[in-house]
Amino acid sequence: MKYLLDTNVLIDLLRGNDILHKHLQQVGIENCAIADVTLWELYYGAQKSAKPEQNMATIKQTLKDVQIIPLVDYVEIASKQKIALIKHGKTIEDFDILIGSAAIASDRILVSSNVKHLSRLVGIRIEDWSKSKNEG
Repeated sequence: MKYLLDTNVLIDLLRGNDILHKHLQQVGIENCAIADVTLWELYYGAQKSAKPEQNMATIKQTLKDVQIIPLVDYVEIASKQKIALIKHGKTIEDFDILIGSAAIASDRILVSSNVKHLSRLVGIRIEDWSKSKNEG
């Protein structure tokens, strides 16, 4: 299986979430990717933090072996998804549309704790690794 990691998942990983680390070890970092807008969100968060240099270094080290899906690969799908969401009156944040569309375009399962909103995208597959398998 191939996965695309959402920003919220990466933030929790960077903060040391053990459940997410175990999942990542099980699937292998080589089977994971991120959307380029996710990288932007992480860099922005690091730059506005109290320790920007330290946080940027941690992000770069953590993601050094992760494939980055460029916007050009999913922008058409994202535009169609946004139109469909507007038609159905179920809009979500633009970055969520972009990240979800990157997963769809690259035929990956999106790993996110934002299942409620992202499940509105047509054709998306989502897993929430934030909960242990023993939780309901």
